[in-house]
Amino acid sequence: MTNESGSMLMETVIAMPLLLALTFGALQIAHIHTARQIASYAAYAAARAALSQPEGRIEEEGRKAALRVLAWLAAAPDGVREGVLMPDPEAKYVKDRLLEFKVTEDNWRCDAELKFAFPLVIPFASQIIGCRLDPVTFTKGETGSHISTRRFGDEFSGPHLVFHERMSLVKPYKVKE
Repeated sequence: MTNESGSMLMETVIAMPLLLALTFGALQIAHIHTARQIASYAAYAAARAALSQPEGRIEEEGRKAALRVLAWLAAAPDGVREGVLMPDPEAKYVKDRLLEFKVTEDNWRCDAELKFAFPLVIPFASQIIGCRLDPVTFTKGETGSHISTRRFGDEFSGPHLVFHERMSLVKPYKVKE
């Protein structure tokens, strides 16, 4: 008979960090995928809102529409109203994370383009992703286009993944003032 007492504890000690890293990594990847879809929808909402505006208001209305959608990605604890988290598109932490925004139109097309810094919030996985996605490695001459470590006026100090989204919609009609 062999003495195996303590072997399960040792196996747990060895396997648990790997299991936690994989679990947190999967959660962060799912969070990133959802955020990417929301950022893409924000570009769509901006282009859609700009479609129905006269030429002088397309940028303003497109920005408002994009911020309303992006506010769900940067909700802060001070946005809790009567126990419900209500994102505020006018909040500084949302506006600051919208790094670039542009809406252009020609005769029959409206284009929206935005860059949004999405906070990586899952513990451990965010630091690994933030360190592994070195901007110099993944971009040619565009340093800082994937990961941002800039502070955005709130308490979050971790890395941010920068989404660059574009949307182009065909105009079915011309809007006159």
